[in-house]
Amino acid sequence: MKKKDIEKLFPNITEEQFKELEKLETEAFKRGKKESEEAYKKAETERLLDEEIASSGAKNKKAVKALLELDKITLEEEGLTGLSEQIAALKKSCGYLFDSESKKPQFTAQNKGAKELTKKGFEGMSYKKRLKLFLENPALYKELQER
Repeated sequence: MKKKDIEKLFPNITEEQFKELEKLETEAFKRGKKESEEAYKKAETERLLDEEIASSGAKNKKAVKALLELDKITLEEEGLTGLSEQIAALKKSCGYLFDSESKKPQFTAQNKGAKELTKKGFEGMSYKKRLKLFLENPALYKELQER
């Protein structure tokens, strides 16, 4: 607060009391700033931790997080340090908590004996099916629309 404002509230304040008040105000500001920075750092650490756990392929993020030694993970300029090593160790010791890194087989329909799409078939399609056709094969969609 400005000295004028304080003198309005407390007309009999001495210079010594004013200096003490300024000192307390400065300390309160520094303490508030420090607490805000710590809260931000904690929130940012949690956010980065959750992102890294999710990107590691964890099936159960809570279980993986519970097994981590959080006091050994620190937030640095370049990100979290100490986390990747712990996740790698967990993948070795508790691999069941993570999706397997080997590719899973992809199954696709073979669409054998499918008939060619005709103008009549196109006209009978629902809006959703037409939109899907438009997104998957715009050339065919345009051709059927012009027929």
